[in-house]
Amino acid sequence: MKFTYESYTDLIKKIQKSGYQFTGYQEWQKAEKTVILRHDVDMCLEKAVRMSELEKELIGGGGVYFVLLTSDFYNVHSKWSKRCIHEIIQNGGTIGLHFDEAQYEASDKEELKTFIIKELDSLSDIIGMKVDAVSMHRPSEKILSAEIDIPGVINSYASCYFKQMKYLSDSRRHWREDVDKIVSAAEYPHLHILTHPFWYMDGEEKSLHHTLKEAVLGASVKYYDHLNDNFRDLGVELPRTEIETIIGK
Repeated sequence: MKFTYESYTDLIKKIQKSGYQFTGYQEWQKAEKTVILRHDVDMCLEKAVRMSELEKELIGGGGVYFVLLTSDFYNVHSKWSKRCIHEIIQNGGTIGLHFDEAQYEASDKEELKTFIIKELDSLSDIIGMKVDAVSMHRPSEKILSAEIDIPGVINSYASCYFKQMKYLSDSRRHWREDVDKIVSAAEYPHLHILTHPFWYMDGEEKSLHHTLKEAVLGASVKYYDHLNDNFRDLGVELPRTEIETIIGK
């Protein structure tokens, strides 16, 4: 499967053709063949919005989008980020918390759970609705084996979502199994599919090197635009075209 929106669209259509029902974490056992579409939003809210638009068009929404409260790439408190998150919700997506254990020094599982609960409450306050699902960002073996259980909260790394479902992931921009073949064969009654919106693009698929380079250079223009919102007459001191020339746009 290529990392393009066209390929993702084809995957959705293959899931539909194979007779799977799109579902959330609470309802995945309520039908004979179900699939959870999970998205970890590590770096780019805009691409998460784009993916939610595709899902709205194809299936009326249904993906679960896990947002980092502690991201160095976007600020969930900002008006722009909130708008992106609400666009995902309007497109039929569900918002969850993407939790980064590396942000804390927890002495044990119970202390780690208190940090997760605090972030869940914070994200709920920020977006104005209850957030009751969490996925772990780059989880350590320690946190994976801990089987963290918080009453009323879905943990996407709970054993049932791996042992009772077929788990497929594009982590580090690499499908470890042939997701198209597995979906088309429909031999597994329940699928748990993780994608990272950051990797997907319009048009032809580009190399990993080109994708990363484009993201880094594109961030320069985004930084300029944010600076322009906070610095009067920025264009007089530093024209935007000068930045675009440097990065080759």
